[in-house]
Amino acid sequence: MQISRRMLLRGLGGFALALPFLPSLDSREAKAGPPASPRRFIALRTEHGGILGNNLYPDSATLTQSMPYAGYDVRRGDLKVAVSGTRAGLSPALTADKSRFTQPLADKMNLMRGLDMPFYIGHHRGGSLGNYKDSDQAMIAGMMPHPTCDQVLAWSPKFYDNLSTILMRTMVVGNGKLSWGWSNPMDPANSTVEDVQATDSSLALFNKIYSPPPDPGMKRPAIADLVLEDYKRLRNGDRRLSSEDRNRLDDHISRLDELQRKLSVSASCGNVTPPTKDSTSLYSDTFFREPEKHKEYWQLMNDVIVAGLVCDTSRIVTVHAGAADWFSDYVGDWHHEIAHESHKPDPQKVLLASKQGFFEWVFLDLMEKLDAVPEAGGGTLLDSCMMFWTEESGPYTHDPISLPVLTAGGAGGWMKTGSYIDYGNQAVIGHDGNGDPASEVTHIGLLYNQFLGTTMQAMGLAPADYEQTPGTGYGPFYEETATWFAGYGKYTDKVKKAAGEVLPFLKA
Repeated sequence: MQISRRMLLRGLGGFALALPFLPSLDSREAKAGPPASPRRFIALRTEHGGILGNNLYPDSATLTQSMPYAGYDVRRGDLKVAVSGTRAGLSPALTADKSRFTQPLADKMNLMRGLDMPFYIGHHRGGSLGNYKDSDQAMIAGMMPHPTCDQVLAWSPKFYDNLSTILMRTMVVGNGKLSWGWSNPMDPANSTVEDVQATDSSLALFNKIYSPPPDPGMKRPAIADLVLEDYKRLRNGDRRLSSEDRNRLDDHISRLDELQRKLSVSASCGNVTPPTKDSTSLYSDTFFREPEKHKEYWQLMNDVIVAGLVCDTSRIVTVHAGAADWFSDYVGDWHHEIAHESHKPDPQKVLLASKQGFFEWVFLDLMEKLDAVPEAGGGTLLDSCMMFWTEESGPYTHDPISLPVLTAGGAGGWMKTGSYIDYGNQAVIGHDGNGDPASEVTHIGLLYNQFLGTTMQAMGLAPADYEQTPGTGYGPFYEETATWFAGYGKYTDKVKKAAGEVLPFLKA
């Protein structure tokens, strides 16, 4: 089989990737048509927000279509890449070298504006995927921790209908606490919600998503069987065992069962040469002041992520770029001098450069690599993905009104792409521009729960599979009761009732 240049992942850092088994090319099988590619979920999240609308979004004049929805008009337009010199982009933040950022790639994106959490969440991590309780401020009284949408997908038989090749249900990358799951996914009712351990090492991630083919002559005893008798004796026979310890035992045996399942996995990629360089080898005292090292770090990570998806040893990825100053050489207190001063020209300039770097060297880099891999049933690996990047905050630091969302991939044909969409109600102002930052006026829009619910439906789940309360989308519904909050009292019943639906303009 001849391997074209396009089949090779651009910039594959240090290891050779064998192609997976392609059923459509196997002459031994009767062909009833190419197999459908599995869908993949990829979520990326960066810190703070604070980027001004005119630096992040195309001109509003490009929003040439509208439709009535939830009591007002929502708008869309086509994403058009503008070229200037050697650069191409949709906005100042979403630019890259013109040889890399092309109109065909933009046609596989959606850029969304006007998605809100209707309460003040402050510093958070898991809120980006639906665990709104994960807030440093802990201002959400009575709200319980909630598993994030990636973990619900990871344990859904609708998403993973076959685990025969899956070594990692989720690849959790970065600084952690973006992904939260049940301590025992087999028994959620008796489980606690815990953050899922993340890795910042590309080599460690590779070792988790790839293992050499097992020796067919070697038989391993079931791991759970080795401790099963002790488990039964303690679980059912010791009256001193508390209910909490009984749950702890159940959690442990469930993890052993999952480990045993992984040992029986047969990956589809054959032999793969491990990476020769690990992302953590780039760490130094000055790492967060060296953008060139950041580029190399994420290229190494992205290479391994794509390897896992190509080999089908995982179909879910979460990336938490927890350091606020990625792609910046700024020396100082980023949190207070840049994020909290983002309304001032010089801090906004630093912030803009950081966001642009993340777009070009993380998001777009991963997009390119996914789009370079052809799928057996047609299209590319990217086409099977629902990939998105969002931020901790909207244009006002710590504030969740008008959260930006950039997507890539069409979720296996489920989703329309190529749109800039504004879900904000132009008749209802959130921030009036008299505060921070830089006279930015925001408009109250649709709920972020609705976006997360849309992603779950794009991955093949029904609302009943993930909604805590029917009709509320993904994650708990909570509305701010403090009158100072810019969205206080501004979300109508029509907006709330729409939260369980698919967002307008997205369904193919």
